[in-house]
Amino acid sequence: MEYTGAILSDDVFNKLKELIYEISGIYFSGQKKYLLETRLSKRLSVLNLPNFEDYYNYLKYSHDKILETQELLNSITTNETSFFRDMPQLEVFVDILKQVVQAAGNNAYKKIRIWSAACSTGEEPYTIGILIKENFPSPDIKFEISGSDISGHVLDSAKKGIYGSYTLRNVSAAVLKKYFDKIDDDLYRIKDEIKKMTAFHNVNLMDVKDVKKLNEFDVVLCRNVIIYFDAESKKKAITNIYESLKAGGYLFLGHSESLHSITSLFKLVGLGKTPLYRKE
Repeated sequence: MEYTGAILSDDVFNKLKELIYEISGIYFSGQKKYLLETRLSKRLSVLNLPNFEDYYNYLKYSHDKILETQELLNSITTNETSFFRDMPQLEVFVDILKQVVQAAGNNAYKKIRIWSAACSTGEEPYTIGILIKENFPSPDIKFEISGSDISGHVLDSAKKGIYGSYTLRNVSAAVLKKYFDKIDDDLYRIKDEIKKMTAFHNVNLMDVKDVKKLNEFDVVLCRNVIIYFDAESKKKAITNIYESLKAGGYLFLGHSESLHSITSLFKLVGLGKTPLYRKE
């Protein structure tokens, strides 16, 4: 059967959005029905299904429903990112990291752990690695970076560490030369010294078991993520992140995000350049 195009009815849209919400906490309002239809149309074509009702049933009852659920998440998640995105926030991040390093004192066995949540194709955790190399040349303290995402597809890309000029648009020529190898006219690979600092994990922020794989962090960056959640999902994700932080650890959110009315677990300690919260 050749795919000829299908219309997403309100009834099936409601079924799909409830399923997506149950799985990921991502909420699709009625205004985003066309967006969901567009993003999932390719899956109908790949699976040779005539309509979205059949696709919903495939997700619910097929023997391959677990694999297809991952393909669903790959299709609906937004993965727009770049290196050194929002430098004012990253400057605050470096300042906070200096405080964490200072608090570590002369403990040569101290590990400072950083989590980039919903890291997409890896630009943020690799940016963190570069910032650490540039600002903390002493080998006395070990830094460990974890990058996570709900989409296995983007994590596969992150592990390869190959990027085009568009996502590298904020990278200076000096940094590009120092931390990337050119492999084509428009492609660069992150060098192993940065890649080795980062481990990637498939994590759903809604899943307590998933998040428990990652713990004892000094700093978590969860920027421009919870804007896709409703109030209940935000509270659940933030509570899970709270449990993953050490006492006194820091949480960075995006400029348009706030924990106001979500939770009182964190103390707001910075708002000028970036929303910054500390675990009490």
